[in-house]
Amino acid sequence: MKSLYTIFLFIFISMLAACGTTDTAMREQGHTESYVQGFHDGRHSGMSEEGNNWEHYIRDEKRFKEDTEYKKGWLAGETEGKKLQDQAVGVGTTVGGAYSGYKINKEAKNAQDFNQVGKDAVKGADTSSLEALEK
Repeated sequence: MKSLYTIFLFIFISMLAACGTTDTAMREQGHTESYVQGFHDGRHSGMSEEGNNWEHYIRDEKRFKEDTEYKKGWLAGETEGKKLQDQAVGVGTTVGGAYSGYKINKEAKNAQDFNQVGKDAVKGADTSSLEALEK
């Protein structure tokens, strides 16, 4: 099971890395450094807003008000950050559900037959006095 968990974790990290927009891609699309910085700040903020406790809300308020490129980048990054966090939660829920199902199935297979446990408990005991209760 540990290897299955490792595989899911690897897939999850690969998905996050593949879904993220890179600085190089943004520059190749003609975005400015101000846009790129805003995008990074917005992405961290979006993930934080969606409940990722490892991320922090980051926004340079002065730049957001005065620099339209920073603002555009921040808003686009926030949207992507929220999307990435939602995907991460979805994958985590799926992995957690699969692991829980595995554990339940494992426990069910290990469960004892309680009738047999009862029979084993009284094996060798003198039950002749109980025969009178049957009548």
